[in-house]
Amino acid sequence: MAALLTMALSMLTVMVPLYATALGLGAESIGILIALPGVFPVLLGFQAGRWVDLVGPPRMLFTSMTFMSAAPLSLILLPGVLALVVSRLMVGFVQLFVTLASQSLIADLNNNRSHAYNFAAYSTLLALGRMIGPVFVGFIIDHYGFRPSFWAVLVVLILSIAVSYFVMLGARSSKTEAGGAADVVTRVPVRKVFGNVGFQMGVLASSGIFLALTMREAFLPVMLEEMGMSATLIGSLVSLGSLTAVLIRPLLPLVNRLLRGTARSLVVSMASVVVGVGLLSVASSVPFFGVLAVIAGFGSGLGFPLSIVSVTTHVTPRERATALSLRLTSSHLVEMIAPVAGGLLVAATNYRVGFAAAGIVLAALTLVGVGRIKPFEAEERAGPPLGGPVAQQVRPQPPR
Repeated sequence: MAALLTMALSMLTVMVPLYATALGLGAESIGILIALPGVFPVLLGFQAGRWVDLVGPPRMLFTSMTFMSAAPLSLILLPGVLALVVSRLMVGFVQLFVTLASQSLIADLNNNRSHAYNFAAYSTLLALGRMIGPVFVGFIIDHYGFRPSFWAVLVVLILSIAVSYFVMLGARSSKTEAGGAADVVTRVPVRKVFGNVGFQMGVLASSGIFLALTMREAFLPVMLEEMGMSATLIGSLVSLGSLTAVLIRPLLPLVNRLLRGTARSLVVSMASVVVGVGLLSVASSVPFFGVLAVIAGFGSGLGFPLSIVSVTTHVTPRERATALSLRLTSSHLVEMIAPVAGGLLVAATNYRVGFAAAGIVLAALTLVGVGRIKPFEAEERAGPPLGGPVAQQVRPQPPR
């Protein structure tokens, strides 16, 4: 299910800037389109975690996936700029609840595995979808055009809806067998969550990486198209980074140990994305673009799941939904601001200056992350939060 949903979203990632260019839109407009999915998560992100808890992650997942199908459907029925705007807003609104519900389901798993192991498996499926989607949609656009590509996204979403329905039925059955009632949703002091160093480190890494990758997502396909590359080749370059993420995520607990812990791993991941995105400002050949995609894929493949681990393992279960929703809100705030600011910068200069600027900003955030390593590790040595998971648990545990 996670792979199918991410496959559909990654298809839209390649399709939106190319379709916008075909409609005659400029860099500023493309930046706004890429930013639109961040509007609703920024407005509703804090409250969304509580709504997911009230409705239940499985039911929220199925409902949200069903509404997600409206995005490609609007492009099929009313192709044009207005439908593109509506579909982007719909994607942002629904993806907020899908993401929180999915992460809550993974965090609540009781399978004798560590959080790092479970989120590595979950993130591997996401990366697999990101790897397949861009190549698939690029091939369709090259050979059949944009309209069939909208249908392809809709078909993938329908398959994911079917899977989420069975997940909901299975979760309902498990709850009945356990005889448990829904947990009481209590208010969590937001100031306490913001003061948590694990939360701070997770948000710093995820938001910083998201900033750089959002710039790449918005303007790299258009720049490559202007360089004369086909949609299939563009999709392949985008997928190459996702392939790297697929390969690195099953090894995440091992890499985490080799890099001596979550905090240091997050800093390495941020530095990798600095290189992978910042050097797009000087890249000019397909092999160079491919190498940078691999480096950025390594950074995102390592950074995103560990940022979730950093948050979930440093807060109590009662604080988890709020912490995850705040993390997601910060990422979407970046998603809303970065493309618009980047679009204005690109319009005033060029694409390469935009990539360089994204790399410089992330490099500065990486230095801030270096300064948070010692407090992070000191909190880990102090032990887990009351009633929470063990923060240092990063190795996959054998099944009993």
